[in-house]
Amino acid sequence: MRKLVCVLTALLAAVPMLCAQGQVATVTSTAPFQLRGANVTTDQGVPSWPVMPGDAIQAGSVPVVITFAGGSSVILDPGSSAKIAISGQILTFRLESGTARYSLSALSGVKLTALDDPVSPSKLTGVYSIRNKRAAAGWWIVLGGAAAAAALGLGISAAVNAGPPVSPK
Repeated sequence: MRKLVCVLTALLAAVPMLCAQGQVATVTSTAPFQLRGANVTTDQGVPSWPVMPGDAIQAGSVPVVITFAGGSSVILDPGSSAKIAISGQILTFRLESGTARYSLSALSGVKLTALDDPVSPSKLTGVYSIRNKRAAAGWWIVLGGAAAAAALGLGISAAVNAGPPVSPK
């Protein structure tokens, strides 16, 4: 009987380790969010959810906290999204939209990227954003559009002042 109890205890102790194999982080939030494309509600009494390589995370109306096994963590701002990847022994946090705030246990703990651009943190804590890159690109588009509109406006003005339109034949 004692051997049976020891065997059952050993099996029960091994189940969480087997289930956690492949888990690289946990995600926690106080409001619903998306993990692997599925809606996760926080009223189920589960404080954190496992994150595996390849998982996509989309914050809902409040930030979500991703805590990595090595002690590093990243907070996704509301509405932001990211994907977790692993290549060899390198764990990558890929910010796909929005803003992320990071706290690294070591500068080499987790590789941070903004879309496909690497982020090279000079200190263990910081913030980076996709919006900044898109906003800068957006300003160039607006400025280019304004220049094109001004040129078009001058062209229209010149055409209006040139006399009556010529009908096509």
